[in-house]
Amino acid sequence: EYNKSGQTKIGVEIMSISLFFILLLCATQVITTIIYVAHYRNWVTKMNGMMISMSLGMSAGILMGTILGVIYHGDLFKSTIYAIMIGLVVGFLAGLPIGLPAVIDGILSGLMGGMMGAMLGDMVAMTRPNATINIIAVLITMVLLLVLYAAEESIRKQANQQILSFFKYPFLMIFTIVILFLVLNYIDPLDFHFLDKSGH
Repeated sequence: EYNKSGQTKIGVEIMSISLFFILLLCATQVITTIIYVAHYRNWVTKMNGMMISMSLGMSAGILMGTILGVIYHGDLFKSTIYAIMIGLVVGFLAGLPIGLPAVIDGILSGLMGGMMGAMLGDMVAMTRPNATINIIAVLITMVLLLVLYAAEESIRKQANQQILSFFKYPFLMIFTIVILFLVLNYIDPLDFHFLDKSGH
């Protein structure tokens, strides 16, 4: 089956445990960082707050844009709008505890990340979509870990009291995530069926 522009359409049959793990892990990282920053917002500088909101908005936009671009291959409008909305909301929520400059930074970064991710997903949908999703997911996971670590270090320097630490054993955390991704790499995030002209 071909769409109006003559592109071959692909259908997504199954969202595997691999994609569910990727979405759950990244959503947990984003929510944890937002709650952590909101709780210690009095010790987060404006510059670091803007960096955090920008990073979270961009990361969420790129990851979800890539996945949605693959799923809605051939309908770039739908995947772009959905990805922009997700990135925009994440950037807005991440910047909200800090102030208006961080909100604006997060919204614009989420918008840009959503557009870029959707274009990437749509372009690679016919070649190596699962490999691309896995690579982007690993990069985004590591970036989100660095963002949380940077937030924690910034708050620790500003606060004169004991704060909650996620990085008592940082290498163990990174090692565990890498091993999980290596294991799940053998399970493709999405199962596709390609439709020819006759619709089979």
